[in-house]
Amino acid sequence: MIISKISSNSVGNFRIFDTTKKVSNNYVNKPIANDTVEFKSKGSIESFIVRDLANYQKILNNSRAKFDPKLVEKGADMRVHSTIEGGINKYVINNPERNEVIKIDIDSEKYDYIKPGFVIGKTGFIATLEVAWKNGKNFIIEMHPESELHIDGLDVVHTKLDKLKEGVAFKGNKATATINACYKSEKTVKSVQRFYKLIKNPEFFNSIEKTLNSYKEKFHACVLAGGLGSRLEGISYGREDNKPSTSTPFNGMDLMHLSLLNLFQAGLLPESTDDVDFVIQDEATSAVGCVVTTLGYKLLNDLDGVDLIKEGKSILPKDKSLLIVPSDNIIDIDMTKVLDAYLATENAGMMIVGVPDPRCYGGLIKANENNEIQEFLYKPNAEDIEKRDGYIYSVNSAGEKEYLLSDKNEKTALSNAFIYIINPEIIDTIANIYKNSIRTKYQKELWENKAVINNLTDKQYLKVIEAYWDKEIIPELVRLSNNGRLKNGNGDELKVFVYKDLNVDYSDVGECESYLKTVRKVASKDSYKNLPEVIKKGFADNIDDNVIFNTDAKSEFYELLGDGYTKGNVIILPCE
Repeated sequence: MIISKISSNSVGNFRIFDTTKKVSNNYVNKPIANDTVEFKSKGSIESFIVRDLANYQKILNNSRAKFDPKLVEKGADMRVHSTIEGGINKYVINNPERNEVIKIDIDSEKYDYIKPGFVIGKTGFIATLEVAWKNGKNFIIEMHPESELHIDGLDVVHTKLDKLKEGVAFKGNKATATINACYKSEKTVKSVQRFYKLIKNPEFFNSIEKTLNSYKEKFHACVLAGGLGSRLEGISYGREDNKPSTSTPFNGMDLMHLSLLNLFQAGLLPESTDDVDFVIQDEATSAVGCVVTTLGYKLLNDLDGVDLIKEGKSILPKDKSLLIVPSDNIIDIDMTKVLDAYLATENAGMMIVGVPDPRCYGGLIKANENNEIQEFLYKPNAEDIEKRDGYIYSVNSAGEKEYLLSDKNEKTALSNAFIYIINPEIIDTIANIYKNSIRTKYQKELWENKAVINNLTDKQYLKVIEAYWDKEIIPELVRLSNNGRLKNGNGDELKVFVYKDLNVDYSDVGECESYLKTVRKVASKDSYKNLPEVIKKGFADNIDDNVIFNTDAKSEFYELLGDGYTKGNVIILPCE
């Protein structure tokens, strides 16, 4: 379901793009019992979710249950084996590609309100226990790799296959399939609405400072809220969320709320959701796709190929600089300092926020002493950074380089933090770069098969849209800047600058592992010091050793656990 809400009385100062592909219903295997397993896919593995192993086993063992061969995909090879011994249901789920196995032993009569299951996706293989608690509060216990849970009559062990002491025999059907987790665009809208409830609650936000400066007249804020959550499938799974609306340990706060908080503190958030424009797109999956769509462009095709055609009016203001922020990064930067730095730079065509990052996941930034970007390299490896002398360093009195080191003692480089300020006078330049790439570099690849020319497939479309922003648009803008060819309407030269913040904590939390590390880091006293104390305390109060509570089920979980114990990464998720 796609929701599009363009407010007729919008003040035009804030916009959210939900840029993810719509989940297709082309391939659906209806379960035989209790309607508990769904198979939805466009042919690429995203997430495989089983909520109820007992029912899933019935489906596998029923000769009438056949998987559509179109769903078969490398990496989705799961083998599920179940037995009943002494009244205990014993399940073994083996994922040979990951060399991981999950063993679940459960007394189903004693725990008839718990459904064991599992999730598998791009970066996760996770055991789950869906709990229907006696007081009506439902929640999910999620067990990550190398974790265990042991209570009377219930044992869950998630370990490496080669560490498993007991032999495993697999009988019956081999399950090979592909499933997309239920992505729902309306989750983004509801998440924004939840944030507005939070900021009106003094219990949460009475200690949060908000700038007295007025930036609304000069900046138009956009949040990129795309992402199926396929790399965060386990943690997003609790409420069938998309990635932006994934819950956090702070009670009632979603992942996207941390980006909205930055805008709130900078005075760029509208007073109510009536003044928020939700642009739900099922085509674009990147920043540049959002920009050209809101400018009124549409990707069209004819017998000569595919092209970007201006069909409608721009919904971006011509007199404001465009601020783009992501919805799946946690960064404790002071946004007002970024805005002030941009306003103080007379010939800024674009400003990118740069932060220290050993991986340079967002792209390597090399700049001169005036903070003009000289080179932008998309997803470099360590050799690329070393070759370009891209690591951050200072020179001591002896003339020796002293490198900035991470907490793991790694040399760090200046990386793109996915926060951009764009001069409105170069918006059309961005669209033209995009248009030229479609016409030249990609057209031959897309349209070699003339049989599909009038029926552009999703896979072909994504080749046009994906990865252009960091891979092509920014590097080309940097080249134009360095060659003196990036200009405003008066012919004045504009430059691409970086705003450096070397003392900021930053993380892209698009994957389960980075999410687990980051939320614990937010809760610590020595990290994310710019985040409001009420947020840090909220995280800390809901993290107990190895257990992270993303919902207020702490007392219920510990009552269930009793004299038992847990090991490894365990997350308690909300269940809607």
